[in-house]
Amino acid sequence: MAGAVALAGLLLLAADLALAGAGLQGAPLFAVAAAVIGACAAVVGLRACGRPESLTDWRAAVRGAGRDAVADVGGSGLVLLALATAALCAWMLLPLAFLAPGPLALALTAVDVRRSAAVLLH
Repeated sequence: MAGAVALAGLLLLAADLALAGAGLQGAPLFAVAAAVIGACAAVVGLRACGRPESLTDWRAAVRGAGRDAVADVGGSGLVLLALATAALCAWMLLPLAFLAPGPLALALTAVDVRRSAAVLLH
């Protein structure tokens, strides 16, 4: 179910960006807004995948990931950089696309550990 929602969101984002590239009035501003919304959705989705409750209750995982994304902006930036690195590696050498989820999962775990350590220190 979650994979179908992610695929539908990705297709919708691609369609929106294709429409923005058609030269409509206000397209550059719309393209930037669509890219920001897509990036935020990707960060929340990936952070939800890294939460333990994602195994049993996706809604709770997404709610918690949304709270974490807002509370830990630095960690969200790191997740976005990890996603960009995985996409760039997969784009440069297609067989790396099969290996990209491993380092991406490691980055998600590191961001959660980083957040837990920061909470314990304060």
